[in-house]
Amino acid sequence: MQQKMELKRPVSILHLEDNPLDIELVSELLKDAGLDCVIERVRTRYAFQECLHWQEWDVILADFGLPAFDGLTALALARELQPRTPFIFVTGTMGEENAVESLKHGATDYVMKQNLARLAPAVERALKDRAEKLRRLETEAKLHEAQKQLQYLAYHDAVTGLPNRTYLSERLPDMLADARRDGKGIAVLFIDLDKFKSINDSLGHSVGDLVLKSIADRLKAAIRQGDMAARVGGDEFVLVLRSMKDRSDPAMTADRIIHAIAADITTGQHQLIVTCSIGISLSPENGTDAESLIRNADAALYAAKEKGRNTWRFFTSELNQRGMERLAMEHALRHALDGEEFFIEYQPQVEIATGKLVGVEALLRWGNAELGLVPPASFIPVAERTGEMQRIGEWVLRKACRQAKAWEGSGNVPPVLAVNVSALQFTHPSFQETLCSALSDAGLEPERLELELTETQLMENAETLGPLLHRLRKMGIKLAIDDFGVGYCGLHYLRTFPFSKLKIDQSFVRSILVAPRDAALTRAVIDMARGLQLELVAECVETMEQVRLLQSLGCEQIQGYIFSHPVPGEAFEERFLRGEVPAALLPKASQAASQLHPMLS
Repeated sequence: MQQKMELKRPVSILHLEDNPLDIELVSELLKDAGLDCVIERVRTRYAFQECLHWQEWDVILADFGLPAFDGLTALALARELQPRTPFIFVTGTMGEENAVESLKHGATDYVMKQNLARLAPAVERALKDRAEKLRRLETEAKLHEAQKQLQYLAYHDAVTGLPNRTYLSERLPDMLADARRDGKGIAVLFIDLDKFKSINDSLGHSVGDLVLKSIADRLKAAIRQGDMAARVGGDEFVLVLRSMKDRSDPAMTADRIIHAIAADITTGQHQLIVTCSIGISLSPENGTDAESLIRNADAALYAAKEKGRNTWRFFTSELNQRGMERLAMEHALRHALDGEEFFIEYQPQVEIATGKLVGVEALLRWGNAELGLVPPASFIPVAERTGEMQRIGEWVLRKACRQAKAWEGSGNVPPVLAVNVSALQFTHPSFQETLCSALSDAGLEPERLELELTETQLMENAETLGPLLHRLRKMGIKLAIDDFGVGYCGLHYLRTFPFSKLKIDQSFVRSILVAPRDAALTRAVIDMARGLQLELVAECVETMEQVRLLQSLGCEQIQGYIFSHPVPGEAFEERFLRGEVPAALLPKASQAASQLHPMLS
């Protein structure tokens, strides 16, 4: 008989038989059938058990009637110790009743010694069934392992290995139910890494991932067994602390986390310092369900960031109201652009001595039917946080460029147009392409456009922005630093980056008359700008006293209500561009010049 199965090794057979002649006969029959096998022969129960413990067999053959050891006992031992191994009775004394009973107890087959021609086919069939069963078991094991891996991935963050938002949303309700039953409190800490985006932008996501792993390890080390740490966003984590006795417990944990995260992180050649802000909500005081607690912790986190970052805040009812207002604003912002609720006003930049119009700044405004006229300082941070600033900023660029081009027919040479650009726009991969498209569609020369970037944005994104700023300057676009004086911008950045203008922050302008120190700092900024051959504009100038003092300090250009409030494009053209001289500016400029006198020696 030809072999029907290909095996990589000889078939291992354990043969329980006390008759030497039958042992030899079985061996010869199997070899004659072409079955490559190695047969281990045993006669006693002890030897049989030893062999079952010793190795796993491919087939077990057993006589049914042994002097001190019956076949059903042998079958029971085999099924207990090697349940996957085929078991075939080879016997001459087995009746039909015993045969049926053995099959019920797990025997694979039986062959009567009077008909041993069936033995080889029975063994081959058993081996084939066993191989198929093993393949099926292996496939099921792999499938089970894959399902476990998929479940793990579904409930855990791939970078840090921490539970993810899905796991948190399913586990937190159970933790709250346990806390209610035990009469204990729970605290939810919402953690956000401060300015983490700059690490990804400047050093790459591989370094950012290493930082996240380090942060995750520190969070796990800062909590107790039974508490939970989860990563719920790019740089956001949530901790759930159980068995809170009072407010001091989560407060101490928050302090511990802030100090742990602030410790130096070394990744390859980089040594980094990361800080975090934390919002805390408590159950049951701030909510009894998972959604409320996370939402309120997020509101407290927002307040912690407003407070200056690298700190923590508890949730309060006042924050709840502010959070609802912020949510309403976020919802309204998503529809504001499509609803044509945005508009742009323009404010002149003027040379003090002559009243000459030297520039104009485009200022975004938002009027909503329910919220009214929303201040830019209120809605721009929300737009940046929700990602809407990208679309809004592109709309501003295109709208302002078209307006600047339209002014070219006014008769006078239109001034350079300044447009504020968010850091989110500047760092977007397609920003330069979008900018070129806006200029091209409007037909505006690049030299007519000035982009303003705040000092704080520059400091946070210096390495990322450097190459882009040089490319924009090479195109002819002018660059200005807005709100200069509040972000501790180093002289190195002013020398390295191709800025042509500084705008003194309004906080200095408003205090120079009453704070000699601010006046001295303003003079230092003006002297530095002159030394670097940069134009200088003072923002938010509102009184003649401010005008006089700024000019005495050496500032030549100003912008503010003293000359004009921001006005729509048509009004700006009519007021400042029609005719030979911008007459509306000259009286005040002349008055300012005539009243000037030094106020500082």
